[in-house]
Amino acid sequence: MLFRSRSFIAGADIHEMKDLDAKGAEKEHRLTHIANQAIRDCPVPVIARINGYCLGFGMELAASCDIRIGADHSKFGMPEVRVGVPSGMEAALLPRLVGWGKAVELVLTGDVIDAAEAHRIGFLQRQTSAALLDAEVEKCIASILSGGAHVMRLQKRLLEDWEKLPVSEAIEEGIRACVRARETDEPRQMMQAFLERKKAP
Repeated sequence: MLFRSRSFIAGADIHEMKDLDAKGAEKEHRLTHIANQAIRDCPVPVIARINGYCLGFGMELAASCDIRIGADHSKFGMPEVRVGVPSGMEAALLPRLVGWGKAVELVLTGDVIDAAEAHRIGFLQRQTSAALLDAEVEKCIASILSGGAHVMRLQKRLLEDWEKLPVSEAIEEGIRACVRARETDEPRQMMQAFLERKKAP
């Protein structure tokens, strides 16, 4: 059975982009951002399952997801400078994910890195073989589903706050989120289930 895939997203269509004028470029890049922002705005966790090349827009789209799980043979890079345009839009997320120095290296050189390096620098949270990729994704989904539906949305929103707000304000938002969790019976039910599991022989 063939588990290896050639590409997650191998980047933009260069044939299509080659003859864009400034107005066309504005539309193209804004649509790229809108697509990525839709993923970031999703109220529940989004997982990128990466099985193959993850270049340019593909790396931006993966960066927009909450969790990135990649197969060993996958390749990652931001090669836009090699075709005359800068890495823009959600490439701005890379310094937070991989550190300033590595983000600078990726966007200035256009070099492609392997999955082991993407995992080492923190872009991938999990790395596995292509054969076990789906099982690893399912394991991650099961972990997420062990949390409550209401609290998962609160936690996702808090992640956005942590990204945008000063620490003191983010802490205050965290307090408010903990209070909002009590707007449903979910905490009581989940804590009761936890206590009953502990009592079970």
